[in-house]
Amino acid sequence: MWEKNGDAPIKRINGGDNRGDKKNSDPRRFLDNHPARQGAIPKRADGLLPEKPATSGGPSGWQVALSQQILGYHDPEPVAVTGDWMSKLKQDSISFLDQQRGGSLQEMAKESIYKKGLEILIDKIFALLQRYMYEFNKVAAGTDLHVSGTISGDVTEVTRFNKLREAEETQTFFRARFSTRLYSLILRGKDDSVDFYLLPVNRSMGLSRGESDYKPLATIQVKITEEGMMWRMRDGQPATDSLEALSIWLFQQLVEQTREASGDAMRTS
Repeated sequence: MWEKNGDAPIKRINGGDNRGDKKNSDPRRFLDNHPARQGAIPKRADGLLPEKPATSGGPSGWQVALSQQILGYHDPEPVAVTGDWMSKLKQDSISFLDQQRGGSLQEMAKESIYKKGLEILIDKIFALLQRYMYEFNKVAAGTDLHVSGTISGDVTEVTRFNKLREAEETQTFFRARFSTRLYSLILRGKDDSVDFYLLPVNRSMGLSRGESDYKPLATIQVKITEEGMMWRMRDGQPATDSLEALSIWLFQQLVEQTREASGDAMRTS
C-alpha cells in the first residue's frame, strides 16, 4: 500500500519650445518667436549650415538643436515581444538540448525530483532516529551500546576498477549512519529506493563494497506523482505503514544486534 507523504511609451525628443500664445503687445514676442529660441537652425543663402561660431564656453544653441534632431531621428522604436514568440523559442531550445544531450529533459527532471524526494525521506528518518538516540544515550553513554549518528549527504564512490586499478565506474548515494561500538545501521538512497543495512562497524567503512556482502535489512520503495511522494516497504518487511514505526524498528535492530554481539564477546573472553 502506497503512503501519501498597454503599449510601451515611445520616447521623443523635440527641439521645439512649447510656449503659450503671447499677445501682440507683449514686448517678448519677438524673442520667443526667434529661431534661436525655438531650436531652429538658420541656414545661409547657399543652403548650408552656418559656420561654427568661435566661442570659448559650452555648446551654442545651434549645436544643441542639431544634437536633439540627431537623437530624435535615431530614437529606437520599442520591440513587442509576444508570449507566442517566446514560447516557440523555448520549445525550439528544448528540442535542441534534447538532441545535444542525447536524452530527454523530462527524464533529467524526473531524476532530479526523485533525488530530492529521497533526500527529504532520509532526512525525516534520520531526525526520528536521532531523537531516539538522544533519549537512549541517557542510559547507554560510555558503554558498547552508546549510539552516534552522522548524515553524509551525497557520497560518490568508485564501484568498479580495471586491471590497472583505474576507476571504471562510479555511483553516488545519499547516505546517513548510526553506529554503536560494534554495529552500524546504514541508510543508503539511490534512484527510487532507500536501503537499510546492519553490519559490523569495520565493514561499514568500505561503503558499497562492504555492503555488497550483506542483504538489506529493509528497503523502502518510493513513487512520486502529481499527488506527491508515496512509499512502501518492499516485500512488506517490516509490516509498517508509518515512518515513525519504521524508525523505532530500525533502532531496535541496531541495539539488539549490538547487545547480542557484546554478550558473545564477553562469553568468549
